[in-house]
Amino acid sequence: MDRISNLPDEIIHHIGSFLSAKEAAFATLLSKRWRNLFTIVPKLRFNGGSLKHFEDFVDVVLSLPLTSRVRTFSLKCKHEAQYEDLINRCLLHVVNRGLLVLKLHIKVGRQEHYYSLPPHVFTCKTVSTMKLGSGLLIQSLPDDVSLPALKSLFLDSVRFFDDGRPCAFKTLLSASPVLQELVMNGNKWERWKWCGVVSSTTLQRLTIRRGDFTTYEEGVIDGDPRGLAHEFDYVSFDTPALTYLEYSDYVPKEYPSVNLHSLVEANLNLCAAEEGVWEDEHADSFNPMNLIVGFKNVEVLNLTIETVEMFNVFNETIPMLEKVSQLSLALSNFHWFSVPNLMMKFPNLKTLIIEDSLHYGYHRDEEVVCECVSGYSFLLSCPVEVLKINDYDGSDEELEQMKHFLGKLSCLELVEVRAKAASSDVKLKITVDLLMLPRASTKCKVKVKFSR
Repeated sequence: MDRISNLPDEIIHHIGSFLSAKEAAFATLLSKRWRNLFTIVPKLRFNGGSLKHFEDFVDVVLSLPLTSRVRTFSLKCKHEAQYEDLINRCLLHVVNRGLLVLKLHIKVGRQEHYYSLPPHVFTCKTVSTMKLGSGLLIQSLPDDVSLPALKSLFLDSVRFFDDGRPCAFKTLLSASPVLQELVMNGNKWERWKWCGVVSSTTLQRLTIRRGDFTTYEEGVIDGDPRGLAHEFDYVSFDTPALTYLEYSDYVPKEYPSVNLHSLVEANLNLCAAEEGVWEDEHADSFNPMNLIVGFKNVEVLNLTIETVEMFNVFNETIPMLEKVSQLSLALSNFHWFSVPNLMMKFPNLKTLIIEDSLHYGYHRDEEVVCECVSGYSFLLSCPVEVLKINDYDGSDEELEQMKHFLGKLSCLELVEVRAKAASSDVKLKITVDLLMLPRASTKCKVKVKFSR
């Protein structure tokens, strides 16, 4: 017997208030009476417009009956003082409607003070995906902060600022016990006031992307030419379940504690200064070794030009990264000198991917001078089996590089080249030139793919 359906409407309504939109939809399939008691709203969306349009939208939201369940709520608007009360009332009404997805893009201008989200956003028991932006400030969280269903959190140019209470950022993560993915776009940690710790025992994917690499007008702070605040002296990672990391930012002065034991793939773009260029003297100002050692279990590693240079500056102290089997390098005509030392750190490398420019060279008296090719004796002992070149123009200088790769990599089994050609004749020449190169490995096959 269905005892719940025999309960009074007000009790069923109370029970339904704890259901998400998905659960409420399932409940309506079980009972005709429940079907009449719940209204499922798939999506409520406001995508910008005048104040009058926003007021009309809020009226619609506030008119929803208590029994309605909202799957997705999306609000995009420019922040204005007269909007705040409407926004807060609107959010209060939807977060208690079994909300699954919350998307807030409230554009706060740089000249404005800030806008803080109302506390009930952080006590929603059903939301599984939350996207917050842009320019929002999270200054304090309610004492009963709890996001027990939150799995994915996306922050766009969001700042955290402690007001004498426990670190708001750390509290938010600890209040999300099933969080699996965290994405922070437009991130500027130096503008935060926080504890400097990214901590989550459940987090599996972490993306940190800086908005821009610029020096602030305030000038030099504590001898740091980037003008970064003292809160950026250090960053720690306590994420033992993390398997994927994308990290594009300035490097702090040190990483006191790093727990990345489960990390499998890392994409790194780490800069020392606004120009992104690492110099030998940076070894006296920065200590990223705990972070680098934290990559000891990484299997797939993707490095930008800047990060390759960072590895070179700290080459003598960087340990062997024995589990790296795939390495992707975004190089340029000016960053090949660091490659030999870098490659020696990956003794079990199987796949090498060159993302862009293949050759370092300059002209002297009409002669092309290759400063990097002659020193590539390390290729003779390199265990790479697959080589992928993703940006090939077919120049003589590039062909000279390919000659060294194919002629020295004795374990090579496959070479994949993505080339650009304007005509069929050029395609034929590029293909023939590559196929005619001598190969150190008798197993080596060459495949050429052309893009338009």
